[in-house]
Amino acid sequence: MADEQRDLLKSYVTNLDDQVFAIQNLQGIVGAVMARYSRAETGLRETLLREFVKEDKLNAKKASSLIDRVLIAYGDDSVGELEGSHLSFESISMLATKEIEHRRIGGSPIEQSTRYVRYDFRGLDGTFPYHVPVELEGHHKSHYVAQMDALFEAYGSMWGPLVAHLERLKPLHEAIYDIRGHGEEPLSKLDDDRDIKNFQKTYRMDIKTKACDVLRAFLPLATRANVGLFGNGRFFQHLISKMLSSNLTEARALGAAAFEELSKVIPHYVKRARRLDYLIDCREKVASIAAQLNLKQGKSFEYCLLVEPDYQFAFQQGIQSPETLRHAINREMDLSMTASMIYPYVRCGFDRLRNALAEKGGDFIAKIWQAYYGERAARRDRPERGIEYGYPHNIEMVTEWAVYKDLMRHRMGTIQYQDLIPDLGFQWPEEIEDAGLKEEAEKAVSIAESLFADLDAHVPRCRSYAYLQGHRLRWMVSMNDRALMHMLELRTTVQGHPNYRKASQAMHRALASRFPERAERMLFVNHDPSYWSRGASEARQRVKESQLDAHGG
Repeated sequence: MADEQRDLLKSYVTNLDDQVFAIQNLQGIVGAVMARYSRAETGLRETLLREFVKEDKLNAKKASSLIDRVLIAYGDDSVGELEGSHLSFESISMLATKEIEHRRIGGSPIEQSTRYVRYDFRGLDGTFPYHVPVELEGHHKSHYVAQMDALFEAYGSMWGPLVAHLERLKPLHEAIYDIRGHGEEPLSKLDDDRDIKNFQKTYRMDIKTKACDVLRAFLPLATRANVGLFGNGRFFQHLISKMLSSNLTEARALGAAAFEELSKVIPHYVKRARRLDYLIDCREKVASIAAQLNLKQGKSFEYCLLVEPDYQFAFQQGIQSPETLRHAINREMDLSMTASMIYPYVRCGFDRLRNALAEKGGDFIAKIWQAYYGERAARRDRPERGIEYGYPHNIEMVTEWAVYKDLMRHRMGTIQYQDLIPDLGFQWPEEIEDAGLKEEAEKAVSIAESLFADLDAHVPRCRSYAYLQGHRLRWMVSMNDRALMHMLELRTTVQGHPNYRKASQAMHRALASRFPERAERMLFVNHDPSYWSRGASEARQRVKESQLDAHGG
């Protein structure tokens, strides 16, 4: 390669000679370059030089034309996975964050944590951090704002008494942390000013994160948060299409904004994003059929339930041959998948739903299948997640929304949830009564449920904004052993939130009840109790910070 060619290329690759190199400064083009060189006789550097770089800069016009031709020749699905971008959504509702994070494959989100942020602050405009839906006008808007203000004021009023209670439980002089990296010790053992400051900082964070963990239950889903994510082009095209097709007005607006911004950096990879009329039509038809079941929410529920196959039909008929058994298994699989399809549209547990469908019979089930698959005009018209049913482990949970929020982001599996209605009650943090805050807390829950009912009566599309993180919902997680191992071992570490640790431990026990050998192989699922979940983690952070400072980091 001539010297002038090397000079042209050095801005775009990290080295010019080695077998392994990284690509840089090619956002929006790199996917097409890599796809093109998959069919070229030359390597990527030579392909880039020959077809995309001219004179002293990238030929943007030619590159754009080449991208279009590459997408036609190679298929935009596969090429879209070779191009990516970072995107930020700021000051969006927690309800909208799940619309984004529910898209799993090809994207990596990170969300503002309720473990570190207090939400009782007012912004420069004097308002608390919550979203006001554009649908609300006049009296309904003013009532919504007044009730939301009251919720955030209640959250703030509980902060001081709760912190005081936690400090009584764990006084500074009784706390122990491994600040210096050689074992836990109390503050009285430290004499170095830096170590003392690190200890005090760790203690403050320990108390603060515990208070945040408790009080997040009282935050409504209207609460604003930030989400950053990296995704490939295919992911973003899918994400935008789903958001444009959402029932939530806020999500549709965010989808349109995401399309506009990503069109500035990876335009070729999101240009097919669109509202999915096929999907919207299917949802409406399935919801209509689900309403015919008229299944009411029961007052009792199982916190964690392993959904088992039901081969009752086989026993009723008598297992007389392999064909009889095969027929029973196939019937059960079809019935369970039908229940999975309609699960988000009903208000009951999976087993009860499956039994109701069995009683309805084949014609009713056929109607569900027809509605769920709909009228597919092209291969991109894809049914939703219910037809992913078939994982070896299906676990139904009834937890507070905050636990669902923490666990739903695991991508190697299927998670479905039922509508956000506060009829399964509220998960009360045990610290509330101990801190003398029961009256204030009950007032906050009453405000939220009253607002929910008012919105449900007048602007039902907005009602879920009044749903609290502590309100319970029914949801189901379906995974194989490897994915479940990853989730349970990660989500039971002692620094995790106590409530999602409890849920993950319950899942592990449910698995062990049926598959003890499989559960035993999940060696790092932690069932040890842990109340002060962030203290040790914060102390390790101080040690690492000290080591960085010592080495000039």
